[in-house]
Amino acid sequence: KSGHWQHYAENMFSFDVEKEKYALKPMNCPGHCIIFGHRPRSWRELPLRLADFGVLHRNELSGALSGLTRVRRMQQDDAHIFCTQDQIVEEIRGCLDFLRCVYGVLGFTYELELSTRPDKYLGEIEVWNDAEARLKQALDEFGEPWEINKG
Repeated sequence: KSGHWQHYAENMFSFDVEKEKYALKPMNCPGHCIIFGHRPRSWRELPLRLADFGVLHRNELSGALSGLTRVRRMQQDDAHIFCTQDQIVEEIRGCLDFLRCVYGVLGFTYELELSTRPDKYLGEIEVWNDAEARLKQALDEFGEPWEINKG
């Protein structure tokens, strides 16, 4: 289980059906965790990269995602990489190189931010600290300017 229900249930559209709780898909993370965890995995299968372009539904306060408007339904292109901690820098560098290539071909510009651990986080603090340090390393090695987006 991803742990998202315990942290984000108040922002989800949920309802009861035959004494069971159901919810409209609010984010891709839990689904990707289910795909990853549906069977035992070997470290040899890592990294495992999953992408999703599905419709999401959220019951968030006005302004949470889009200025003064309230977002209820959106299309999100999203991806998750399941990897060892030692693979983080290489994987993120690969993502950044891909971003630079595609955006360059299309003539797009971009700004880079590293979003850090939120107040309501999942997992262990030591893992978060290590992952954030490795993400900073990947961004530094990429050579483009970036900023911290706290929490």
